[in-house]
Amino acid sequence: MRPRNYSTGALVLRILLLALTLGTARSAEALDPISIGNIQSAMRTLGFIESLPAQGPIVVGVIYAPDIPGAQALAAETAATIGALHGPNSRTLQPFVLSATDLNTFHGRCDVIFLTAGVSRQPERILGAMGRLHLVSISDDPLCIAMRCCVLLVRTGERVEISLNTSLAAAVGARFSMVFMMVVKRR
Repeated sequence: MRPRNYSTGALVLRILLLALTLGTARSAEALDPISIGNIQSAMRTLGFIESLPAQGPIVVGVIYAPDIPGAQALAAETAATIGALHGPNSRTLQPFVLSATDLNTFHGRCDVIFLTAGVSRQPERILGAMGRLHLVSISDDPLCIAMRCCVLLVRTGERVEISLNTSLAAAVGARFSMVFMMVVKRR
């Protein structure tokens, strides 16, 4: 293979374009698009939560951080994806979108919450609502582990990885099947 000859100007232009592309591709507040695999796997875990209502639709609150640009749109996209899936035993999943700010005053029905990217930066809001409403929180955002505000972290890659915060699960009264408890990573 022959090396290419670039003029100095063309080389500088290519480097600038590459730098601009890399610099704008991920700002500090940018959000990654949703991972369909992560959401599907997260919703499959609902079948192992024994403390959910036994019948009827499963109401899933999709929580977003209102201070992050694009977070509400990401939450709406996540809710649409969840709404197109089936829950355990072909039960309907009934998602709704709610900001982390509004979660503190929420008094409606919610069975589980899905934390979108960035919400975990406000753990006090999440944990307060989880305790008050006895909610299992699920996320695919690794920050939720560091901030200790998700009961389940579910991520896909070469394989599905599920991490369970046992102390937080106990605090919200979540019960899981024995089979599930044998295969998840506990923290």
